[in-house]
Amino acid sequence: MTRAHVGVAALLSALVGWFVFDGVASLIGLPALYAQLGVDPARVPWVALWAGVVLPVVLYAVAVIIARRQSLTRFTLVLIVALAATAALRLSLIALATGSILL
Repeated sequence: MTRAHVGVAALLSALVGWFVFDGVASLIGLPALYAQLGVDPARVPWVALWAGVVLPVVLYAVAVIIARRQSLTRFTLVLIVALAATAALRLSLIALATGSILL
């Protein structure tokens, strides 16, 4: 990998960091919200919450490994696709986690 590849990866990793931060915030905040609403603690969607923390890192790392020998343009596009997939998965996890409340 060239310095340009490392620079692009570092720049786009800030977005991955935001997704991880958002996942950790949900992991901490959603169970507390469920407790305030009086929802049974067994109904907390732990798998979805942990997936929101782990999946952005895994998808980004796989994208970097797959594209590391490509041209800078292709490398950047693969990382952007990984971020788009992360965003789509994150929205799906939010829908799964918040849609499981039955009040």
